[in-house]
Amino acid sequence: MSVRTEEKRNRFGVSSVVYLRLDKEGMKRARSKPWWLRVLQGLAWVSLCLLFLGIGVVTSLLGKTEVGQAIVRQKFTNTPPERVFQDSSITFLILGCDKDLYYRGTQVLNAAARSDMMMIARLDFNSKRLSGLSIPRDTRVEMPGESPHRINAFHAMSKDPDEAKQLAKRAVEFLLPEVQIDRVIVLNFDAFKEMIDLVGGVEVFVDKKLKYTDKAGGLYIDLEPGRQVLNGEDAMGYVRYRKGDSDFVRQDRQKALMHSFKDRIDASPGLLGPVLDKFREVLGNELTSDELAAAALFAQAIGNDNIKMAQLPVFELPRSRGQAFYLDLDRDGARRMLMEFGFIDASRTTYNF
Repeated sequence: MSVRTEEKRNRFGVSSVVYLRLDKEGMKRARSKPWWLRVLQGLAWVSLCLLFLGIGVVTSLLGKTEVGQAIVRQKFTNTPPERVFQDSSITFLILGCDKDLYYRGTQVLNAAARSDMMMIARLDFNSKRLSGLSIPRDTRVEMPGESPHRINAFHAMSKDPDEAKQLAKRAVEFLLPEVQIDRVIVLNFDAFKEMIDLVGGVEVFVDKKLKYTDKAGGLYIDLEPGRQVLNGEDAMGYVRYRKGDSDFVRQDRQKALMHSFKDRIDASPGLLGPVLDKFREVLGNELTSDELAAAALFAQAIGNDNIKMAQLPVFELPRSRGQAFYLDLDRDGARRMLMEFGFIDASRTTYNF
């Protein structure tokens, strides 16, 4: 004879436990479930425990940082990115800028110097895609009533960081008049180096010797060919090296480094929280923790197939001996590319290029 318990409720909704006796027949029926069903029930219980354990671990890892807390909060409340950004899309101008340094790099003369890298990036929450188009830094821009300049020079025309960003924004919107820039992000190269060091460096293959020195910009690159792990300083040189290389080659190096960086994070998930906060510094703290979390979750949700990166088409302008080197925008090609990447409405037929 054995006993089992059964819960009963009275008319007031108060529950009580009643002990019932089981005869041999009742015990036999209790044991009559197929063995495979009992195993599956056991596995389901273990899986459920592991699920909640995993959620606890992830929450613990992410919850220690501001961005991590925002990710956990948005994930569990299913907050759409358009609610965070208060719009159905957002377009960024992203600048990677040099610093003008005094002799031997002992003093920063101009923190808002030439933009070494320029890119427009658009997050379209309705069409579920993320697009990026880089602008070659030698592209010629001639503003009304002004002499022509390379587009990367506009950011250096003011020593005030906010004004410098507005000058760069004005130049890009003049070059691409149908593109409206919502935010300007100036990348923090020092924070980038710290972020790489935070994960223990990145492993990449250097296809040739990379050697370049720019004392005014504080850039010293000296890398031997071969597979190696780069620290933050060397990783910065690896992605910024351009002597004798096209922008396409440099973009390939940047992609290789970011793939390696992602592998480091996958191998050490405990670093995710600190890396997210450091990445916010890399973006110049232009995004709030909630905005960075929303952008990260959006990029993860849409998948790699809906993330497109390319370079605006340009061609070299003819020049005489001693004349400055410029690239000019291929306006027909740029129009098609801006439509394809969703920066302008493809239904419109005329543009002021």
